[in-house]
Amino acid sequence: MGCWQSGVSLPERTRNGCRRTHSMGVATRRKGYGGRASVSEKNALQLLGLEGLTDSLRIATQGGIDGAAAFLSRVCLPAAEELGFAFRDRVSVWRARNLVRMLDKANTIFLANGPGSADRVSPRLAQIAIEAASWIDDEQVQAMWSGLLASSTSPDGRSDENLIFMSLLKQLSSVEVSFLKFAVENSSKHVSRHGLVYPGPLVVAPIKKLSSLSGIEDIQRIDRELDHLSDLGLIGSPHLAGAFRGGIEMFTEQAHLTPTPLALHLYVRAQGSKLSPVNYWGLSLPEDEATAQE
Repeated sequence: MGCWQSGVSLPERTRNGCRRTHSMGVATRRKGYGGRASVSEKNALQLLGLEGLTDSLRIATQGGIDGAAAFLSRVCLPAAEELGFAFRDRVSVWRARNLVRMLDKANTIFLANGPGSADRVSPRLAQIAIEAASWIDDEQVQAMWSGLLASSTSPDGRSDENLIFMSLLKQLSSVEVSFLKFAVENSSKHVSRHGLVYPGPLVVAPIKKLSSLSGIEDIQRIDRELDHLSDLGLIGSPHLAGAFRGGIEMFTEQAHLTPTPLALHLYVRAQGSKLSPVNYWGLSLPEDEATAQE
């Protein structure tokens, strides 16, 4: 038999290792797994297992706890309950603050996108995002985790489509995220006659620009970060004539940052959107190509 029971708030272990519940007054209204929830600040802390940190968290998160608990209880109740169990004993104020900020932003994106009330997130993806984001306080990286979690919802809560993007984001440093954001936002985007997105002419930036973006003057580190982005398949243009990996040119002060189609997909999902890059940027075939295709 499964260990999860309906109507639970804070789980606790029984002798057989399963979770049982005791009433903590968590004010949630559940319509099955994906029902809406109404959560007071006190009850939000209880749901997340953070009630012992009330004062410090209220100051650190500026009311975001409510949104965090509401989001998890709405889209992934098992993750909310597991989080409450795991964090009661070992969460720090710093990790709690990071997590609450990420979840509160994910909740804002989720509500802004106007999904159906039954949409929910796979517990597998929720666990990955929760664990990773709690260890990160960089705003740009946090924003990407919020967007990926918000765009992971599906009617049955089983979609693992964002798993590849979460796996990529877990491997990126804050410096790499700043480079990737710059690359995507400064590239032109096009659509092939088969409907696939691809970047336009090369995105080239002086090393000084990358130093300004990252706050790092060490050219060796900048070179390593770019090489890693290339190894992950996020920069470089193998489909263009004169294919290159991306990174710093050996004998110039320029760096090639052209994002790959995979990077464009990652960027869109990290904005909290489920649209294809083609639809997200409103791309269409040039008129002459569209005419020739008819």
